[in-house]
Amino acid sequence: MTDQRVYPRESPPDSGEHSNAKLMGNSNEPSPPVSGEHQRHGRNMSQDSFASSKMSYGYGYGPNPGTYVVQIPKDQVYRVPPPENAHKFKLYTKKKAGRKGCRRCFCCFFAGILILAALLAVTGAVLYLVYKPKAPSYSIESVHVKGVNLSTIATSSTITPVFNVTLKSTNNNGKIGIYYEQGSLIKIYHDGLNLCNGKLPAFYQPPKSSTVFSTKLTGAGIVLSKSARDKLLTQQKDGKVPLHINVKVPVKIKIGSIKTWTINIEDSCDVTVNALATNAKVVSKKCKVNAKPW
Repeated sequence: MTDQRVYPRESPPDSGEHSNAKLMGNSNEPSPPVSGEHQRHGRNMSQDSFASSKMSYGYGYGPNPGTYVVQIPKDQVYRVPPPENAHKFKLYTKKKAGRKGCRRCFCCFFAGILILAALLAVTGAVLYLVYKPKAPSYSIESVHVKGVNLSTIATSSTITPVFNVTLKSTNNNGKIGIYYEQGSLIKIYHDGLNLCNGKLPAFYQPPKSSTVFSTKLTGAGIVLSKSARDKLLTQQKDGKVPLHINVKVPVKIKIGSIKTWTINIEDSCDVTVNALATNAKVVSKKCKVNAKPW
């Protein structure tokens, strides 16, 4: 049976290392038989084509060595990833889109906060110009003291003082009411020593009104040294015992039907009484009010 093979009509391009002359010079190699199909169509292969086909397709020869330059369009290099990198490319583009979305959301949120702050500032300025709010004023009306008998204390000892303090609160605003909330604190000091603590009652004060109320302050285990006792005795003989009263109270402002957030008011009073006794009288008083809106 005749071996029929089909060889390519065109040979690979000649390189500098292999030429047609060298291929033709090797005449000892046996020529492959020409198939009957080529004989019928009258297509006999030339010796050059045959030598090139030997180099490329067998007969003991390998592919021609050399360097090949493959040119790829630029748009395909940057825009069309190879199949093995297509999945990575999709993940990378999704991450970039997600980051842009996060930045956009953050910018919108920050812009919304700025707009809300601006609106609140404008509203507060308008309310301030229209209503002109004023802080309430306080005064100490009377101070009565129990549990402090200086004549029986010879050396360092502990005392349990009880103060009954009457205060007067005045709301000077014409269109603003004041709610005195729970959580107030009042303290009385003498020469830096905290003698007693107490609380103020919770109540509502209408515009242009005054409220007088009493509160009880107690102290326990207050250490009174001999020097402090001697100082108090001297001050009582002079009829001038200085006390410092510190008041902290949370309030809410009522404007029409609107009640604001909690505002902390601090009242600092310097009061002088003639003695630490039940019949004590107020000699002088001076109070200073400080309001903290936040």
